[in-house]
Amino acid sequence: MTPRPATRIVRNAITLAMAVALCAWSMEIPIDSSWQVAGAINITLAATLLCGFLTAELLAHLGIPKITGYILAGVVAGPHVTQFLDVDTVEKLQLINEIALSFIALHAGAALDRTLLSGRSLALGLNLAFQCLLVPLIVFGAIMVTAPFFAFTAQITQAQLLALALLSGIIAIARSPSSAMAIITECRARGPFTETALGITVAMDVLVIVLFTAALALLSPLLDGSRATGWHQAGVLGLELAGSLTMGALLGMGINAFYKRVGKDHALFLLFIAFTVTRLSVLTGHQLSAFTALHLSLEPLLICIAAGFVVRNATPFGEELEGDLMRLSLPIYVLFFSVAGASLDLGALAICWPLALVLATSRAAGLAISTRLAGRMANLPAPERRLAWMAHLTQAGVAIGLTQIIARKDPLTASYLTTLTLAVITINQFIGPVAFKRALVLTGEEGKDRR
Repeated sequence: MTPRPATRIVRNAITLAMAVALCAWSMEIPIDSSWQVAGAINITLAATLLCGFLTAELLAHLGIPKITGYILAGVVAGPHVTQFLDVDTVEKLQLINEIALSFIALHAGAALDRTLLSGRSLALGLNLAFQCLLVPLIVFGAIMVTAPFFAFTAQITQAQLLALALLSGIIAIARSPSSAMAIITECRARGPFTETALGITVAMDVLVIVLFTAALALLSPLLDGSRATGWHQAGVLGLELAGSLTMGALLGMGINAFYKRVGKDHALFLLFIAFTVTRLSVLTGHQLSAFTALHLSLEPLLICIAAGFVVRNATPFGEELEGDLMRLSLPIYVLFFSVAGASLDLGALAICWPLALVLATSRAAGLAISTRLAGRMANLPAPERRLAWMAHLTQAGVAIGLTQIIARKDPLTASYLTTLTLAVITINQFIGPVAFKRALVLTGEEGKDRR
């Protein structure tokens, strides 16, 4: 017999209160030996999973996406609130987080059905083109006009403001495939709107890296007087992208071979794949740097997306792979987004929230204009044209990583860019999932995936 909603709410609230009390008690236990450190990390991991799950279940009764509950639980547990997860613990959990991201990327690739996407090729192309052009332009203009009025940016030079505005505009088109997949999985959404949104999200995270590197090459004379370094970085980037996509295609064929020979129980294999890709990418980058003059590194996110896409569209096991990944997704998403919540920098938001709010608002406006223009030119249904921008608000991973590239050229500009980017991500990670879930409900694609 299924418990009534009110009973479930009370039960989950009591369990969450007990879990929080246990966490508070565990924080008072002194750590005196290495085995206690290991035990404390295990308890922290388990408590994070439990509290994230229960928080999400409670908020779900209010119509709030579960991913928001996971993130909120992480924020409360993190170093800026209760410090149950301190900075050192969050750092120790990053390996698990990277493995989870590789798993989610594999899931994103496996969800991209070429048959559905081919019917939306015009819409995909127009969306990518308009968003790559209009979103950076609108964000750039908003920062250049308003930055002198904020204490956060009033003291930087005109060249640094130009670099900050241009790079922030390009970072504004970065997305979060992990957040998109979490919402799609939770809503069990399927259909042309869902496929188009996911396709744009995945493609944009590749394009933003290319555009950012090109912009950095153009800005080199302003930042450090160099004209060669940026273009050298662009060449290295091309090799990294080609290498990552090639490795992903090979991995996809390897997964196909495994599925042919093993009829069931693929869960452990898929987790092993996520772990292997994460560690081998780092190892390969170190080896290439040691034996060549190029500092190359393969990108686990691209490798896993390419592998999932190949299995889905070039083998008979695409549906089976996606089903296996969906069954494993709950603990992965809870852990990943809870740790992501703990990693959000509330300090950065406190420092520059007015400018971050301007950037987030101008970014949303750029997305709304771009998706509406693309939808009209591609003759998409009116509800999709009106709601498409709501699928693209979330940001994470790649946006943060891009800010680190500029640190080698101008640490001061990099510090401003990192602080502002983290503040905007904090805003978008709370607003984006709610907006995307609402869009899926309004387009009628929620619950269409019956697997």
